[in-house]
Amino acid sequence: MKTKTSLIILTLCAIASSLRAEVKPNASPPLRKDSGGQAVDQKSPAENVFVADAIKPLPPASVLLHGRLGDSLRLSIANRLKKVDYAHLVEPFRLRNESDGRWRCEFWGKIVRSSIQSWRGQPDAELLAMIKKSVADLISTQTPDGCISSYPTELQTKNWDIWGRKYVLIGLARYYLEVEQSAAVKTAMIRELDYLISQVGPGAKNIVECGHMKGLAASSVLEPVVLTYRITGEKRFLDYALWIAAQGGSGAGNIYTSILQGVPPCKLANGKAYEMMSCFEGLAELYRETGKPEQKESVLAFYRAVRDQEMFITGVGGLKDGWGEFWDNGKIKQTQFNVGSLGETCVTTTWIKFCGQVLRLTGDSTVADEMERALYNGILGAMVPDGSWWAHRNPTPLAGPSNKNRAGDQIKGYGEDCCLAQGPKGLAMAPWMAVMRDVNGPVINLYEPAEATIELADKSPVKLAIKGNYPVSGDVSVDVNPAKKGKFPVKLRIPAWSKKTGVSVNGQAYEAVPGTYLSIERDWNPDDVIKIKFDMHVQVNQALDGSGRVALTYGPIVLAQDSRLGKVDAPISTDKLDACVIEQNPRKDISMLFRLADGTVLCDYASAGNEFSKKNELCVWMTRSVGK
Repeated sequence: MKTKTSLIILTLCAIASSLRAEVKPNASPPLRKDSGGQAVDQKSPAENVFVADAIKPLPPASVLLHGRLGDSLRLSIANRLKKVDYAHLVEPFRLRNESDGRWRCEFWGKIVRSSIQSWRGQPDAELLAMIKKSVADLISTQTPDGCISSYPTELQTKNWDIWGRKYVLIGLARYYLEVEQSAAVKTAMIRELDYLISQVGPGAKNIVECGHMKGLAASSVLEPVVLTYRITGEKRFLDYALWIAAQGGSGAGNIYTSILQGVPPCKLANGKAYEMMSCFEGLAELYRETGKPEQKESVLAFYRAVRDQEMFITGVGGLKDGWGEFWDNGKIKQTQFNVGSLGETCVTTTWIKFCGQVLRLTGDSTVADEMERALYNGILGAMVPDGSWWAHRNPTPLAGPSNKNRAGDQIKGYGEDCCLAQGPKGLAMAPWMAVMRDVNGPVINLYEPAEATIELADKSPVKLAIKGNYPVSGDVSVDVNPAKKGKFPVKLRIPAWSKKTGVSVNGQAYEAVPGTYLSIERDWNPDDVIKIKFDMHVQVNQALDGSGRVALTYGPIVLAQDSRLGKVDAPISTDKLDACVIEQNPRKDISMLFRLADGTVLCDYASAGNEFSKKNELCVWMTRSVGK
């Protein structure tokens, strides 16, 4: 890998000339497809290598979920996203009076991105109208110099300003890529990014010296810079992205090269989890444009390190401070009591998003396992049951009695919270990853009831209907209905936790290997049916800190004690777990009940503590009865 210094030298001359290039926002370069299957502009396709993803998400409205995740998404749209005052989110950009060093600048982009992601998985005309109106409202705040910022001129590039402008660009980019290819949006992105380049770049400020978190926050603008290049084809934006990456993401050392040298996530920069993952998301997007193998290697090394060293059993990460925001060897420390708060929802959402990048790049089914675990536990567990609000932190401690709390007013009087803004985005990743496609055909990742339509290479459609009661039951069927008889593969994710999975098509059995995709290639006829039987039973997970505590899981679901069902942090017996009785919808406020052989009653983690009150306690990591 090139050193930081050599990369700067290689890109400096190119940037110096390209930054002077005339902006031609109304030019009409040829169209190509981005990694999400959407048509995007590119000025000169031969100028760079565009790396195709191993698997890709389907276009908006292609997948509709009808199980617990789908129902929760509809509640999130109705009771949270359609209740947002979007004009209030735009107001800081119109006033430009954010002189207290706060981050009102982030909320418009975060919430609009959540709304767009939710709309693509559950089309809603009213929500779409609100999104369109808010995008136009934001663009109306852009001044003649191209700036969209909540900070006054004299304070720009300080504190959270670049972080906020990152979210402006992300919101606009997601609108252009997912909703409509608006010339006004593209022009606004070009002008906004050119204005930033005039302030931060070669010959101006170094990005790692701007803002907070030792440069991580500002450096995470890399992602929308690459997206702006992908949309516009303007080479100076690719040059700028290369320059940002060459700075290494942090003034405390190059995080992209350090991870390859074995430095753990908690030792990279200042260990701030959410901002750090955002930087690596940007590097993944940059790799798609450059094809540089060291960039992909860095992304994958970071993914493995976070997965193996930091993530909790609930698919959540982050600890150390009072908000659960840092990497700090969370895999081991999740069962301890003096390690700060646990599990910021922003970290959970960003982990799911980052896993989505890795899943696209690699086609590794175990990455989808991680996403499923986070969705069914960390995300659903952080959402108030009616979808109207979210928790900032997951319960602390996970070992011993704790309770869930609603996010508060993060900036006094403003009425928003970063995790309240981000939680809906994490949830809306479910239909995005539930059914995807590779170059040959469908890729099924989630198994709750759903409908999906996939276009094959010959443009003929295939409709899938996933049926069953997953994850309560491991019995799933998939109706495969191609428009015409034809040969193509259907890939099925076989979760690593399902040690023995039965799969058949019209009675013909196929061998399934845990932790892989099973590819079934055959001549498919209308009304062919895939039958799947996952190995669903309660499993014991041992704490890694030597405390002797255990957590129980059932497929992707984490079990928990809840004060409405019995004593919390009381010892349990793990004998005769095969005799566990599982009930769905046993009571209005709890989705799943698990009755153990010793009489203990547990529930799914998402339901545990869902009154969001101090009196409703829960416990995930439990003690065992003596001798058990």
